Amino acid sequence: MNFKVENWKVLVLSVFYVIFAVISYMVKKEQFLNFFMIAGLIVAVVGLLQIMAYFFKKEYMKPNEFSFAFGVLYVVAGLIVATNPDVIVDNYPLVLSGVVVLDSTLRLQYSMNLFRLEKEAWEINAILAAVPLVLGVVLILVPMSEDFMHNYFSFLLILDAIANFYTILYYKRIVKEFERKGYALVEDSLEE
Repeated sequence: MNFKVENWKVLVLSVFYVIFAVISYMVKKEQFLNFFMIAGLIVAVVGLLQIMAYFFKKEYMKPNEFSFAFGVLYVVAGLIVATNPDVIVDNYPLVLSGVVVLDSTLRLQYSMNLFRLEKEAWEINAILAAVPLVLGVVLILVPMSEDFMHNYFSFLLILDAIANFYTILYYKRIVKEFERKGYALVEDSLEE
């Protein structure tokens, strides 16, 4: 996958975070069953599309190519959520906090890429990855009251979405800067 594809994935995930943060604050947990059934089906379809795209690529022999495996994971996760949404509904702050922790961990790679490219603002990217990571781990490990957890959870999703938006914009600028200077960044270094 190239950086443009990754941009769209992160952008869609960030928009989902913001929308879900607002919805989860306003809607009772029990009313999420239909939402998660539909979301699970969408994730499964995205996985199927990713699997199909893997087979239609011209160049498929890349050392760090995991799009087929990720497609299978999306299909499996989507089907689990679509067929058993009550498990997710009962635990959605913890489940989505786990997704934020994963997302933040992957965003750490972007900050380390910037560090290796000797970009001065890599620290900001590292902080924007580390803070949601730590807050997500805290939400998963520390018992909280229901009201506080919902506020904390909504804040975490919005913070992670902002961090994703910033990372996309900053990293895109760095790629363009290298292209203007005539350097070709190796595609594998831009992959998650």
